[in-house]
Amino acid sequence: MIHFKKGKDLEKKPSTEDIVLQERKFLHDVSNHLLVAQGMGSFLERSLLKNETVSEKEKERMEKVQGAIKKIIDLVKERRTYLHEISEDLDI
Repeated sequence: MIHFKKGKDLEKKPSTEDIVLQERKFLHDVSNHLLVAQGMGSFLERSLLKNETVSEKEKERMEKVQGAIKKIIDLVKERRTYLHEISEDLDI
């Protein structure tokens, strides 16, 4: 969770370094949960595809779920790469 100073300390804005490091940690935490969702989704998708009693509509929905998770993972990777570039520029 990202924590910034509150109350009297509000006048002290977080440094760019603090923001970059907190965002990198946030992306790391989100990535972990996304990979679990992707892995469990893949497992379920394989089970659904083998199950003849599951409708084509349900199979398509699961494929959409997997596609959405992949897109989110790709966005997180892009953001992480950007933050690493900023970190290098700032020598963090």
